[in-house]
Amino acid sequence: MTTHAITIEIDDERLASYTDEFLAVCWHLAQHNPAGHGDYLADELAERIGREIIRRWPKGVQPELWHHQGRHHFSKELGRFAK
Repeated sequence: MTTHAITIEIDDERLASYTDEFLAVCWHLAQHNPAGHGDYLADELAERIGREIIRRWPKGVQPELWHHQGRHHFSKELGRFAK
């Protein structure tokens, strides 16, 4: 068996332009970075990638807009007493 080294370049100034798939690869690689825990640059890169992932996440999540509304209490009470 042969050992392979794979090098990948991550431009932390271009994270917003990366596809979701590539950003996921970057996240995994940043987490498996052999730099020691507490290495400033390794930690900073992992945090920046994580923040980009978090920044994107709410874009695809539809907010619940109508679950609670001011009129619900009155409608419930009216329905309860009108029976």
